[in-house]
Amino acid sequence: MDSARLLTRGSPAGMVANLSRFHFAHGFYTGVINDTKNTLPLIGQVLYELGSRSARLSFVAPGSNCDSPELPDLLEGLATQAGRRWGAFHVLGELEEICPAFESMRRAGFSVYAWQRVWLLPVGSQANGSTAGRWQPVQEEDEWAVRSLFQNLVPPLAQSAEPLTIRRQSGLVYRQGSEIMAYVQGIFGPRGIYLYPLIHPDIEDAVNLIKTLPSALVPLLGRPVYLAVRSYQAWLETTLTNMDAKSSPRQALMVKHLAHAQRVPLTARLVQIEGRQIEPAKSIAHNASQSHMP
Repeated sequence: MDSARLLTRGSPAGMVANLSRFHFAHGFYTGVINDTKNTLPLIGQVLYELGSRSARLSFVAPGSNCDSPELPDLLEGLATQAGRRWGAFHVLGELEEICPAFESMRRAGFSVYAWQRVWLLPVGSQANGSTAGRWQPVQEEDEWAVRSLFQNLVPPLAQSAEPLTIRRQSGLVYRQGSEIMAYVQGIFGPRGIYLYPLIHPDIEDAVNLIKTLPSALVPLLGRPVYLAVRSYQAWLETTLTNMDAKSSPRQALMVKHLAHAQRVPLTARLVQIEGRQIEPAKSIAHNASQSHMP
């Protein structure tokens, strides 16, 4: 239920995944529930990375029991632990749309916020010189431009489930003229590199732009490069098909919200402009109206 972790670190029950449990920034919780319909119990795992807003479902096993009537209870228990242990705001999970667990996740309070396909970029693809060398590491001054790109391209439903987190250690930007038109951030592991692209549809020569990505990620060390294309970036699929990239089956991205968002009135906080703290806008307007009174 976590393709990024699977493709970069291997099976969640493998040695690399087990070693990562000792990392101080990672939290794991594994739940077991007896399946009254089958002899084998259901096992599920949720994981959390320090500082994240969301926890992620890692796996449910055995796969043959994914249609078990006990599965919603297991998923509900994992979500409860994610909220109590780590204070997660959401629990995310992904699975193929034909998976028997799809309806069980719905019954456990999960809903679809987007769809995706994971594409394996072809090995040794070469770009021409028109876009070569144009990917650059994201800098601090790029943050507002990247956030603007995110706000324009990602629908609100997906923004609420996966808010933008700019990772300067793994983020790349592409400028068309002086404007940032693409942003990519990645997850790196011994098994592969998993990239989340955010590319404006007005980009020029998208094929060559994507072909230059592997060369901007050196050293690859022979690792495959994957691109997770969300439904709101579906126009990229035609480009990737023309590159002979290989795609996975379509996956549903699902979220269970553990907290209710609340709007904070502007009057409850100070506004900071150019390093100076000023009164909230409502108070300023009130003072301005008083100054014009006789």
